[in-house]
Amino acid sequence: MHKIPTLTRRVYRVLRRLLRVKRKAPRSPILGDPILPVELERAIFEMVAHMHPAAIPALLRVARRVSVWIGPLFYRVVCVNRRDTSGALVWRLLNGMETETPPCTYVRHLALESWRHCSLFEARQLLQLCTHLQDFGANAYFTDPALLSILAEIGVRRLAVNPKALFGTAPIDLKHSVFRAVTHLDMFRVEGVAAVLADLPVLPALTHLSLDSDLSRALILAVLPALPQLELLLVQWHRFEQAEYEVARIPRVYDVRFVIGLYSDYWGDWEAGARGGVDVWARGDAFVLRKRRGEVECKVFSTPVSPRIVSHLVILATCYWLS
Repeated sequence: MHKIPTLTRRVYRVLRRLLRVKRKAPRSPILGDPILPVELERAIFEMVAHMHPAAIPALLRVARRVSVWIGPLFYRVVCVNRRDTSGALVWRLLNGMETETPPCTYVRHLALESWRHCSLFEARQLLQLCTHLQDFGANAYFTDPALLSILAEIGVRRLAVNPKALFGTAPIDLKHSVFRAVTHLDMFRVEGVAAVLADLPVLPALTHLSLDSDLSRALILAVLPALPQLELLLVQWHRFEQAEYEVARIPRVYDVRFVIGLYSDYWGDWEAGARGGVDVWARGDAFVLRKRRGEVECKVFSTPVSPRIVSHLVILATCYWLS
């Protein structure tokens, strides 16, 4: 049985009461006959679904009309990870093409994090079916040149992958059509990346860029003058590297758009952003804005960590970097 938080269970019971219909009132074979105005009822359920995504499976069983309204929200963000529910979710997506509205058409954010419940073949098939995808991320296991043509046809706007794995034995090509609509690009690892940093200006839509912390300081900072349209250049360090980071940092003044951070759960942070929460991109943007307003000085500074953020990522000063 699906477990939801106590608060959500209370909301669930209230919504059940709201959905009770008059016994003598005629009922539609599909949607029933609600007591509240349909627009208000729908707004209530959509609000609850956005506030408590974990409760969506339970809410889908409240009434058929509720399933019609918030069903698309259930599939909007798909994270293929180690959770036991991932296998069933992948199965429904791959086997729902015969329905009137295939569930894959609702998917806007897709993360391929773990192979526990999804094979490489299933992952490729899933990506091909998600034709309205806007945001895609995958670890190296799921990333290979076979994805290039699929992603290029879809035209995703946010991309988080290992570029070397994506291009395989061929050189990384930032002129490839897979990047034509990408605004947020997170390039994992360093293999082959240094050689293409000079080509970043060819990306027409790029506004946010994240690079691996193993790249040298000089290489990373050199991309900023050539990218006037770039709003944020982010470098992330794992939280286990924080001690070395604190010891080795050297005070300097850099471009206001340059931000570094520490993280503990990359994919948890990715999912938080996909579900409308605050992710690393949003925190970086807010931090840059504070600097532009003069609210943060170019000395030692960091943003507080929100308890709602899964990754506990801390954005640190742009005037510090490892030597």
